[in-house]
Amino acid sequence: MTTTTRTRTKTHRQKLQGLRNEVHVLRRQLRAAHRLATVGTMTAMVSHELNNILTPVANYAQLAQKNPSLSDKAIARAAEGGQRATSICRAILDVAVEGPAESVPVNILALVDGTLAAMARDPAKDGIQLNLDVPADLTVCTRRTELQQVLLNLLLNARSAVLAVEGPRRIHLSACRRGRYVLLTVADNGSGIDPRHKDKLFEPFFTTKPRSENDSGGYGLGLAFCRHAVEAMGGKITVESAPGRGATFTVRLPA
Repeated sequence: MTTTTRTRTKTHRQKLQGLRNEVHVLRRQLRAAHRLATVGTMTAMVSHELNNILTPVANYAQLAQKNPSLSDKAIARAAEGGQRATSICRAILDVAVEGPAESVPVNILALVDGTLAAMARDPAKDGIQLNLDVPADLTVCTRRTELQQVLLNLLLNARSAVLAVEGPRRIHLSACRRGRYVLLTVADNGSGIDPRHKDKLFEPFFTTKPRSENDSGGYGLGLAFCRHAVEAMGGKITVESAPGRGATFTVRLPA
């Protein structure tokens, strides 16, 4: 091998490493952008709940100004509302801010509770029956932030699916340990998935959600992100569905 050839080979290797570094940075930026975009989709829901919390606080404060005998009740309502609002904001920050990239022990039930807190709105207010079947001591060693983002996407999709149908609305979230794996399942009784779309469901930019001036719809990145994140954690995500019978998404992670 001549000196010129060695030099070219070295240059090519350096360029290749540079491109790999750029891809790594772009992937991190994409994950961060997706987290913020997901929080953005919850803006209206979260804003509505915060308004419901703060309005009574303001009303009681105004009444207490006119009638000092209501001061104690106003202070109690303010403390209660403040704690609730703080909990919601803290949960949203947990979703929006990137956590450690390394795997850490994650309690699944605590993760579920934190994710539901970030969504802010009680599903029952929308006529949704949310059933949880998660053992209190179930843990998995994985990337907490990515797993929470996956769970949040699946819950938001399930919520959207059941809101689109009439009659009882149900979402069932369960988790269990099975052999060498931990399974996390989100099932809904929405309209289901057209068989023609099932193979494309996890592809980037594929979406069945309509876009209009009043509804930005989806951009087909949520489930694509879920698949990439789950596979990066050494796991697999699958879906089972039939039109009119809802959908069941299962995340399988190494225990």
